[in-house]
Amino acid sequence: MPVLYPLLISEFGLQYSAVGLLVMTYRLTSGAFQLLMGFMGRFLRRKVLLGVGMIWQALANAFLGFSPGFDQILVARSLAGVGASPQHPTGSSYIAETFNSKQLGRALGINIGAASFGRFIAPLAASFLLPIIGWRSTLLAFSALGLVVGIGFLFIKENKRPGSWSGASSLKELGKGVRDIFRNRLVVIVMVVETVMAFRVGISDFLPTYFSDALGMSSVSAGLLFTGFLVAGLPAPYFWGLLSDRLERRLVVMIAMGAAAALWFLLPLAKNSVLLLPLLLVLGFVGQGVGGVIQAFVAEVTEPENRDIIFGVYFTLAFTIGSISPVIFGLLADAYGFQSAFLYVSTVSILAVAAAYHLK
Repeated sequence: MPVLYPLLISEFGLQYSAVGLLVMTYRLTSGAFQLLMGFMGRFLRRKVLLGVGMIWQALANAFLGFSPGFDQILVARSLAGVGASPQHPTGSSYIAETFNSKQLGRALGINIGAASFGRFIAPLAASFLLPIIGWRSTLLAFSALGLVVGIGFLFIKENKRPGSWSGASSLKELGKGVRDIFRNRLVVIVMVVETVMAFRVGISDFLPTYFSDALGMSSVSAGLLFTGFLVAGLPAPYFWGLLSDRLERRLVVMIAMGAAAALWFLLPLAKNSVLLLPLLLVLGFVGQGVGGVIQAFVAEVTEPENRDIIFGVYFTLAFTIGSISPVIFGLLADAYGFQSAFLYVSTVSILAVAAAYHLK
């Protein structure tokens, strides 16, 4: 979606705050259902949750490709978020119960790295398709691919998990599990750290728009620079995860967030590709890799039977609170320019360093 935003702004006359609203609705609807999806992972096969979710998301994105106006686009992104909601809690919980503590950071890092690889391939391919077939046909092509992958998930071999859905008693169990989790002091601290970090979620989606509108670059140049930013983040989750398996996890988070704070502050000072590219490469590496480290900490401080719920709570916080961040960024960019908006991201990153200090 990020490489489409400049074209949507041009075609529909949108402000940056409207783009922020699109990002917010997707993350809000995705986050609102993640606790439920994590809990449902106790009773339903994960392949069903993931497959149906991907099919739903592909159909919603296809609807977006036919949307005649902003209102329809907003509805489509909201529906796509619902389809995306099973991905994080079910996947992270499965990895957490499969790998031991000494391998957990790397395993979760690889999981995030795989998602980052998809985020790299998609804008790269879209950057070349957009000038040829337009944004609607490009979106439909990606939706068709998502539909095929979603159907394929339904045929993956998976052992049925123990337990069955039993209505009110299961919902009562969900409430008890959530209460038990928040009696753990370390879990509460982790949630505070994630809450702070959530206020910088989704900001990178504005980078192609910044390159095109503020710096006057073509859609191809903006897409390639954004791709470079994403490429730099590909090895980051594995690197930071491996480092956190060997060092103190909170120290790794503090180092990465501290470096990201400095680089977001410096970003508006780089006005051309020669200066932007190296800065974006370093920023992509330090700013996109610590999610797995936090997730590893979450897994370590909770009992195995509560991990589905804790990851549901974790990702619900990350996505619902994180949905506010793009709107704040868009409003700041509209009112005061991108420099003030990037200063906001830098400030939140510094606060994340302070919050992570208490992870001990």
